[in-house]
Amino acid sequence: MNLGNAFAFVFEDDQWITKVLLAAAILLLGVAFSWVLAIPLILAALLLGGYSVEITRRVIKGDRDALPEWDDWGQLFADGLKVWVIGIVYALPIIIVSLCLSIPTGLLAENAEGASGFFGFLLGCFNFLWAIVLSIVMPAAVGHYVAKDDLGAAFRFGEVFALVRDNLGTYLLTFLMTWVAQIIGGLGALVCGVGVLVTYPYSIMVIGNLYGQAYVEATGQTAPAVVDVVDVESE
Repeated sequence: MNLGNAFAFVFEDDQWITKVLLAAAILLLGVAFSWVLAIPLILAALLLGGYSVEITRRVIKGDRDALPEWDDWGQLFADGLKVWVIGIVYALPIIIVSLCLSIPTGLLAENAEGASGFFGFLLGCFNFLWAIVLSIVMPAAVGHYVAKDDLGAAFRFGEVFALVRDNLGTYLLTFLMTWVAQIIGGLGALVCGVGVLVTYPYSIMVIGNLYGQAYVEATGQTAPAVVDVVDVESE
């Protein structure tokens, strides 16, 4: 994986400032109107998530150096929604176990504090461990969906987990670099809270590139080169 490219490719696009600022504007509008209803913020998150998916798609197809245009809003929204669905499905173990363990924890809270604390400890450990598993598996699930252009491909659990198992080093590295990108995304909050409007979109662009690179490397495919066609005038 070319980690340097994942963090630097954004700045290689001639219009990167405009594209990042458009992402920042979408996030700003989502935050600004979220006080009325959460829907604007959700829509903004889905659009940004879809933009990240489009970057993953381009990397898998062999175009690592260009940012997508902000033009196909319907596709961006659809991609963002599908990734949200993928995340929910893979998080179901956490949701189910949390519901199952929260009931005895609540019932024992007053009469058996020790048992209640034990169940709470088990729940916390499971949630922590599955969150790590989820972070490692999600890039493979999203990559599988993008490469096959089929949402169902993300839920071919045998194929997805086999992809991670056979390329564990690649997906561990992707997990770590995604974590780094998320830290960068949150650093903008230190600049009067508004810097995150730029750093967060940048982080999701980096993550999209990482997901694409991880899938290309894990599947052993050679991404087709993007060739610029140059007209040569014959003398």
